[in-house]
Amino acid sequence: LVEKRHLLQWDNDIAYRKGSTKIWVPNYPPLRQLLLEEYHDVLYVGHFGSNKTLTGIAKNYYWPHMADDVQKFVTSCTTCQRMKSSKQKKAGLLQPLPVPEQPWQVVSLDFITALPTTTSGHDAILVETAQLFVRYIISQHGIPTTLISDRDPNITSKFWKELMSLLGTKLAMLSAYHPQTNGQTERLNQIVEQLLCAACKDEISKWDLHLPVLEFAYNNATHAATRQTPFFLCYGHHPLTPQQPTIPATIHNAFHVQLLKPYRDPNMIFVGRQPPPPPPVLVQNEPEYEVESVLAHRRCRNGTVELLIRWKGYDRF
Repeated sequence: LVEKRHLLQWDNDIAYRKGSTKIWVPNYPPLRQLLLEEYHDVLYVGHFGSNKTLTGIAKNYYWPHMADDVQKFVTSCTTCQRMKSSKQKKAGLLQPLPVPEQPWQVVSLDFITALPTTTSGHDAILVETAQLFVRYIISQHGIPTTLISDRDPNITSKFWKELMSLLGTKLAMLSAYHPQTNGQTERLNQIVEQLLCAACKDEISKWDLHLPVLEFAYNNATHAATRQTPFFLCYGHHPLTPQQPTIPATIHNAFHVQLLKPYRDPNMIFVGRQPPPPPPVLVQNEPEYEVESVLAHRRCRNGTVELLIRWKGYDRF
């Protein structure tokens, strides 16, 4: 920290990277090792690659050469090396599908089959079934304009066609026996399989119990194309996770314009308007008026003197 002092700023005894809200992690290997494990090894972050792991840590923390440390840590993960296969880019130009104008406008549907049978009797994952489609998609996100799927008999059935017709959703069928035409969904299937392998290596028969947590892990991982997480793109904010630091709230001096009022000069009088008479000067809670002039006087028989006074601010005597 001494060598990098010019890059630090302090708040509540916490060191931050200058000009940001990221906590500066000191050169203490056990602490950095703990952060790397929290953002890569735990179940709800999903054993993703170096890019997604780095993006997750960089939301809240920083230290020099952090990318190199993340790269070394991920490549040395034995679980990732055993469960993930190499993915090579295929030759040729792909024709992408039209980009949706808003979230949940286009929904893709596919099966993941040939999975080990669980203790609950499940042996496959259907990304969206008819029941789940209505319960979790339509009720929470509205009716999509397009549903993309392959020509699986479950999707080409009369029931699905009738359901899509009633909802006004276009059913887009892809080429048979060509999964590359729906590359995004096929790639997602591969990621889900990898996440299941990493999470259930010791409990293969309980993979279905981990699906909700792995869904959260995927939705909270930054994607290379959008450079955002699906969670952020859908809801506009990042979810709270156990790795986020608990920082005491600070109150900044703020002045709201709404509290301002136009200034009024107390001596300003509208042209032609007679000014109001001045208020009496109170002395011992009794009114007292200022004398402008003595107009006349007379001496009474008892020796007292009576005065005719013009009071200041009044036209009458």
